Amino acid sequence: MSIETLDRIDDLDEIPAEMVEKVQESVINTFGSIIGEELSFVDEASDDSALNGIIGNVTVFNSEHTLSLMLAIPKETALYFSEVFIGMPLPFKSDDMGDLIGEISNILAGDVAANVEKVGFRGQSSLPTATRGSDLTLFMPNKPPTKKMKFVSANSEFWLTMVLSESK
Repeated sequence: MSIETLDRIDDLDEIPAEMVEKVQESVINTFGSIIGEELSFVDEASDDSALNGIIGNVTVFNSEHTLSLMLAIPKETALYFSEVFIGMPLPFKSDDMGDLIGEISNILAGDVAANVEKVGFRGQSSLPTATRGSDLTLFMPNKPPTKKMKFVSANSEFWLTMVLSESK
């Protein structure tokens, strides 16, 4: 990927493959380290069914472009993450669960920022946010280049949606 490719972001119909590969690598390494299990990229997620869980949002951005990362984590996986990350289960409806998913999103964003820099995208990560609920569906205005991916391990599954857009 070159910076020239990103200069024509309006002409892109998908995120450059080199960037997608670096993000996949970051997800596998970060979550493998957090949960102590081998994590696998399953496929490009095509399931548009609603989520009953929690979404972690964070971006890697610079003055020209923003790479948004949205982790869609089912309730059961979020509970599992709390047990392995902090050593005890957190109540799903607690503020602590939101903090945990925000922190995991932040750790991922740091690794993504370092990894995508290798292919020419230099940026810093934003502060994370988390959204909890049922029947959650992610919508992106203006249809920017988007990639939805599913990841699984022995005890977890979650989705990552990444969106590449111009910084406004």
